[in-house]
Amino acid sequence: MEELLRQLTTLVQSLVDDMSVMKQDMQTVKQKLGNLEKRMDKLEQRMDKFEQRMDTLEQRMDKQEEELRWLKEQMKENTEMIKAIRDNQLEQRSIQDGMRHEIANLRGEMAGIREQMATKDELPRLREQMATKEDISLIHQRLDYQLGRIARVEEEIYLLKKAE
Repeated sequence: MEELLRQLTTLVQSLVDDMSVMKQDMQTVKQKLGNLEKRMDKLEQRMDKFEQRMDTLEQRMDKQEEELRWLKEQMKENTEMIKAIRDNQLEQRSIQDGMRHEIANLRGEMAGIREQMATKDELPRLREQMATKEDISLIHQRLDYQLGRIARVEEEIYLLKKAE
């Protein structure tokens, strides 16, 4: 029986030793779990910061996309305005060319008139052929009309140059 008691004591001692080892292992596991929990907390904090940064980046991207939309719209409007100005310039050039042609005709007519100017000896004969007041009035009206056209074109040219 003593032998059995020794064996039992040895067995109990062995169990106690095993339990001590298990307690130590459990404490090690608890420490590791505690460290793991701390790491998980830090990781969660980092994830929160990362999510905040991502939200900030998304907001910035939204602002940039809105600015890009606005810039595209502004560019479209500017292009349309430039096209309109170019068309207007072509129209103005056409008007100017017409006016130059008309001025050249008037100069030609004036040169012809100068050639036909009379001397003192021809004056009595020419007085009989002179234009009436109505003829002179029509000539003045035509000159006023042409001068008005010239003034309008010069004003438009000035405005176009100013707009450029």
